[in-house]
Parts: sequence; structure tokens; C-alpha cells
Amino acid sequence: MNNLPGKIKHIKNSEYLSEVSIEMENNSIFNVFLVETPKTASYLKPGRKINLLFKETEVIISKNLTPEISIHNQLKAEIIEIKPGKILSEIVLKSAVGEIKSLLSSTVLQQMNFAESQEVLILVKANEIMLSE
Repeated sequence: MNNLPGKIKHIKNSEYLSEVSIEMENNSIFNVFLVETPKTASYLKPGRKINLLFKETEVIISKNLTPEISIHNQLKAEIIEIKPGKILSEIVLKSAVGEIKSLLSSTVLQQMNFAESQEVLILVKANEIMLSE
């Protein structure tokens, strides 16, 4: 599980949903969609330190560093290690907000021809991130 520290910057909510903007250590912003509101979750307060949690399987990697895509959470990173497996492979990435791991099919790893020291773009959908105090 990827675990990154941040601070709640802004909360926009409707009756049952919230879009929470999290400011990361390098001042980048991650957006998270939650089925919670400040009324139902006391930790949802601007300025509150929080951890972003997301599975390795939710990390999308792109060779295109400027894709026109609807995923808001994007970070440039460098591949620092590739651990090939028979079915799944792990890619360890170094980004401005810390180390992030991605788990993808070994077939895709071969097709994409990723290499260590390669610069890539990490993408994580806002609904795939959980928050933890």
C-alpha cells in the first residue's frame, strides 16, 4: 500500500460526497473523492495532516509526460527499480512526494519496455485514494 503524507487544503462537498484537495510536501495537489462529508467525518478539516493511501495496482504509469487525460492526480517520477514476476511485476518509483510502488501485469511491463532511470508520469484516480489520520 502506498502511503504519502499531506495536509487538507480545501474541501468541496455536496449532500453525501466530498472532493478533498490535499497539499503534498512539494506543494503539489492531490484530489480525493470520498463518500464522507465534514459532518460525517470529523477529520475532514482544512489544515489537518492526513495520509493518502492507495494500492499499488491503482498506480497508472505513462511514458507520455504530458498526456491529455482526465485524471487530475499526476506526478513525474523516475523508475528506480523493476522487479519482474511471472504474472505481476513491481515498479518502484521516486517522485517529489516520496517513493511510490506500482504493480502491473508482466505482459504489460514487457510491452511498454520500461527501464530503470526512465522518467515517467504516475497517475492515480481520485476515487481510488483513501485518507487516514
